[in-house]
Amino acid sequence: MVNFISSRLLSRYSISSKTSKIVIVAAIIYITTFFALASGLINALIEGAAASSQAFILPTRSAQTLIETVVLVFVLFIGMGGAIMIYRAGQGGTAKTQGLFLASGCALVAISLMLGFNLVGLKG
Repeated sequence: MVNFISSRLLSRYSISSKTSKIVIVAAIIYITTFFALASGLINALIEGAAASSQAFILPTRSAQTLIETVVLVFVLFIGMGGAIMIYRAGQGGTAKTQGLFLASGCALVAISLMLGFNLVGLKG
């Protein structure tokens, strides 16, 4: 994945290959860390361990498990993928590619919203 992303960046910008790979790896780590914190990693570490439940989803909104945090991170990545596809739809290309990017992006954002709301609904 890093090679694919770095080749796309290298063709667009004039950056050395080694520098671009370091920047891309740092960006991926940064976004993953941000999403983990945004989805409640600290709450899961503090409150989830205190709840000591073997349940996948705790039926309370005041605590969550580590598995819930991982699921929320994946939901956020799905939504980000959809947002990137919607952005790519406006970048040009043929009308068919634009429509495909737009439809795929909207579908991914809708799937992300549906999963997020279903998870909140399960929490009670």
